[in-house]
Amino acid sequence: MSTTQNTYNNKLQGYSGNSKDVFCAVKDASGNVYNTSGYSGYLYMQKYPVVVNDPIDLSTGHTSMDVSTGTFLFQLSSSQLDLSVGDYVYEIIIDNGAGKCITVVQDRFNILKSLF
Repeated sequence: MSTTQNTYNNKLQGYSGNSKDVFCAVKDASGNVYNTSGYSGYLYMQKYPVVVNDPIDLSTGHTSMDVSTGTFLFQLSSSQLDLSVGDYVYEIIIDNGAGKCITVVQDRFNILKSLF
């Protein structure tokens, strides 16, 4: 699993009250597909700046996954993204249910207000 930081721009944005799909591909340190067999994916969001012990604003499991490509899809509904406008920190983890939990990515998710 790669631990290289800031190699990619993983910032996301969406509109308050709108749905959004988030796609995540898991690679090892060499850039090869990570074996995600037996893993579940989870996406969490918390208002920025993160304060220890503050509640998580969004928590959801993956909608679908493809083990052959190491990919997870998270379909965030309009009710899940009915969040106040501003910056959030999001984190995607994979967990095999047997004590192995890996952070795949953590970055900012900006929630915008539509002009209409």
